Amino acid sequence: MRWRLLPSLDLEQISRTRCLLLGAGTLGCNVARCLLGWGVRTITLVDNSRVSYSNPVRQSLFVFEDCIGDGKNKATAAAEALKRIYPGVNAQGVSLTIPMPGHPVSASAVEQVKQDVQQLEELFDQHDVVFLLLDTREGRWLPTVLGASKRKLIMNAALGFDTYMIVRHGMKCSSADAAAIDTGLKGSLGEAIPGSQLGCYFCNDVVAPGDSTKDRTLDQQCTVSRPGMSMMVSALIVELMVSVLQHPDGAYATADTSARDAHLTAEVTSVLGLVPHQIRGFLSRFYHLMPSSFAFDKCTACSPMVLSEYEAKGFDFLLKVFNEPNSYLEDLTGLTQLHQQSHELDVWELSDDDSLSP
Repeated sequence: MRWRLLPSLDLEQISRTRCLLLGAGTLGCNVARCLLGWGVRTITLVDNSRVSYSNPVRQSLFVFEDCIGDGKNKATAAAEALKRIYPGVNAQGVSLTIPMPGHPVSASAVEQVKQDVQQLEELFDQHDVVFLLLDTREGRWLPTVLGASKRKLIMNAALGFDTYMIVRHGMKCSSADAAAIDTGLKGSLGEAIPGSQLGCYFCNDVVAPGDSTKDRTLDQQCTVSRPGMSMMVSALIVELMVSVLQHPDGAYATADTSARDAHLTAEVTSVLGLVPHQIRGFLSRFYHLMPSSFAFDKCTACSPMVLSEYEAKGFDFLLKVFNEPNSYLEDLTGLTQLHQQSHELDVWELSDDDSLSP
């Protein structure tokens, strides 16, 4: 059945989109519910943690019984809840640890980590859209690399206390794709950026990801957010995904922005409206910005150097990143040289009374 208000909406395309959710916590549960509402019928959740007694009040797919004993695995419990809500959904829960830069791998754990990477690669191959709903910055690195290499639509969400950001990663353009999309459209400063030139979550960083939980207490490691914000962000990220899917260029859709209020008068191409690159929200002011940014040629996750190393060396490359992310990734991408050049260009401001000693 088609919606009478929007007969051009392709519901079959939405229904057959296979979604992989990395993280089955507060965001993961709410994203899964929203996907179910849009008619998505294949949802896989990945998480290695268990449901604790504090979870059900914030994580909408869990109930008190899921906490009893050692607690159920979050991914498994969430998938079971989705099936209870709608038995026709193909929901699967996978207990998996995602290896991360700055979290060293001991010799005895190498084989297990290699299996985890292989399983994650297989999950990427089996899905069309991947949601990054993880707790840490470094936890998003490997999925970002895999998404860029395998050309998957990556949807990323991150929460602060009363701020949040949603990013759709740029889709790397293969030679076959280049012939199918408008390659004559080249983004430049002040103009809309084509989807193939959009940055990823790491493109605005000039340092490699590392262990962000080191020397932090449990309360410092946990993100404390206003309770309603996860529901807002989950709805926005799923609505953005659907808008991208309905755009004629799909993941290559040019990014709409809020620069100079362009979004108020822009001629929309997707039947559902705008398809921004990022949505940044400030709940204390009930305000949104929709910036866009180019892919960074020295990005530690999606730059050509990183992708070519991953595609050529596979797990050996990843293992080196896990064990020594800062020096290796920053040397590889040219960030180390960039830091040195920046240091050399520092200008000392001298007042009229200052003098240089011989």
